[in-house]
Parts: sequence; C-alpha cells; structure tokens
Amino acid sequence: MENGIETLKVRIASSPLVRFLGIRLEDLKEGYARLAMEVEEKHLNSLGTLHGGVMATLNDVACGVAINTVLVPQATILSLDLRVEFIDTLSSGTVYCEGFLTQKKHTVAFAHSRLTDEKGRLLSTASATGFIKRLTP
Repeated sequence: MENGIETLKVRIASSPLVRFLGIRLEDLKEGYARLAMEVEEKHLNSLGTLHGGVMATLNDVACGVAINTVLVPQATILSLDLRVEFIDTLSSGTVYCEGFLTQKKHTVAFAHSRLTDEKGRLLSTASATGFIKRLTP
C-alpha cells in the first residue's frame, strides 16, 4: 500500500484546486489524511471570515483523500454526499482538517472529518459518502 500512498501524494499535490487554495498535505496513512491551509484574503467571505464553501471544500478533500488511501490503484471515488456542520469561523491563521475513513464497502465508502484552528478549536465537521469508481486505463 505504501506505493499507493506515494502515488496519492503526487496526485493530491497536482490538483489545481488544492494548489489554488494553498492546501498542504501534512500526514497521510491508511484511512487517514491531515491537511493544512494558511487562511488568506481569497478564502474570506464579505464579512471577512473564512468562507463556508472553503470550509466545505477542506472537509470534502480530507474525506476524499482518506477514502482514497484504501483503494486499489485503478480506482477513485465520486462524492455522493457531503454533510457539513459549521460550528465557528476565523479570519486568519492556519486551519487543519483531518479526514478519517469510517467504512469501505465494495462500491461505496464513508468518511468523516473535522476542521480546527491552530489552538484546536473546532470550526466544522463533516460526513461524506463516496461511490468507488474503477478507472479505465
């Protein structure tokens, strides 16, 4: 699985959205992913706080990456559902999002995530369902 993890790291780093938002992969192992992002002006809403869409995206990426750690090389997931609970927000600093694989079936997988600030304050949580899709070479 280590080769699969390394391939996944390269795939994540090459994602245009991940690069645009400035998301960094801090830790990756089977069933787990930890992301980090410095909050910048482009991430803020009109009130000057972290936009809910950015928070949802971080949760989505963390869940998706956590699921992808247990898939065979010629498979990926398509998001079927993402339920985000917004708890708090911030205007600056670093945010961290951890994704955890909950369960993997033959064609579907489940994960949850949590977004926190530098002090560990909970900003949002999410649960996700992904359809496991085989890729054609």
